[in-house]
Order: sequence, then structure tokens, then C-alpha cells
Amino acid sequence: MTDRRLAVFETDKGITFSFGEHTYFVSKQDPFYNIAKKSLSQGDYVPFYVEMAKREGLGEAFRDSLMKEVKNLKDNSDDK
Repeated sequence: MTDRRLAVFETDKGITFSFGEHTYFVSKQDPFYNIAKKSLSQGDYVPFYVEMAKREGLGEAFRDSLMKEVKNLKDNSDDK
């Protein structure tokens, strides 16, 4: 089983994020870059999950499933 956590890090070239077996790169020229920067500064990772669904070409059902998983993970981390 793969790790089911979102990992995000920034370099001088852009932002890399991964979830499970998938890894994505956002260059500074990418339209999502500014959203990613703002999201990181606010500790809001939901846009990364939405961007993953968009890049995978997946429909609304998958997006909704990702959003549900994000909520479950957040609820579990709040319980600790």
C-alpha cells in the first residue's frame, strides 16, 4: 500500500506535490503556482487535491471523493 498523505515542497524552480504514487510539479510560470503559494502560506491543502483531480482528468465524482478523504483526514488529525 502506498502512503496516502499529501507531501508538498518548494524549490527555486517551483512547487512539487505528491499523493500516493503520483507526483506533480508546478513551475513558476504555471497558472496554479500563485494559488499553490497562497495555499501553502495559509496551510490550506485542499487546492492541491483539486489540482490533482484536474490533472488526472477525473470527473466530479472523483473530486468529491477526494474532498471527502481530505475531510476525514482533517477530522482524524483534529482528534489527536
